[in-house]
Amino acid sequence: MLRALAHAHRTGEVREARVLVSAHRCTDATAARAEAALADLPPWCTSKVVADDGPTPVGAVRHRLLERADDLAGTTWVFSTDADSRVPSDWITGMLAAARPADGPPAAAVAGLVDVEHWHADPAAREAYARLVESGLTPTGHSHVYAANLAVRLADYRAVGGFPAPEHGEEHGLVAALRASGRRVATPHHPSVATSGRTPGRAAHGLGELLARIAEDPCLPDDTTPPPLDVVA
Repeated sequence: MLRALAHAHRTGEVREARVLVSAHRCTDATAARAEAALADLPPWCTSKVVADDGPTPVGAVRHRLLERADDLAGTTWVFSTDADSRVPSDWITGMLAAARPADGPPAAAVAGLVDVEHWHADPAAREAYARLVESGLTPTGHSHVYAANLAVRLADYRAVGGFPAPEHGEEHGLVAALRASGRRVATPHHPSVATSGRTPGRAAHGLGELLARIAEDPCLPDDTTPPPLDVVA
């Protein structure tokens, strides 16, 4: 993420940035390691690591994190990724470019794709997951939503109430609320974020659980939508 921020700053896309990390109910050294990793940021980039022992719905965790940063300007873009994901260096510039199409109005949010890595599954399971993803692709976009690759303009996020707090699927709920309000959501194929294929995942009904189900039974319906990831970072 820091490489992506540095690239966006060099190109002039980003003037100032803040990195927010939620260490939600962590019993290890996550918060300390995050603070150490963010200790030597350039002057234009600040950080905040928040220890959160609040309720577990991931949507509530994400929303509380942004509420802790209540001094952010409404023109700010919020980029969400996962703690076990790797974003490309053009992640921020690419997502912002997707929000400004040449042939239409600007988008309030951008929902990108992910590439699963380090998933130890047999070929049948891998093919089943590939079919699942491909079923949601179109020549100009896709129907998937992942919290590991999501960006939203803060003013629009606040206008629809932010992340909802169901047991799972909060990013789907946010994107649905944006669209229901008449706001546009871009769905580019690139840039894509690499995310861990760990099983089981931390969150119930998360991507890790879906991958575990596919590994156990590759004959899942093709219209199953990949569910959300579990950590905002």
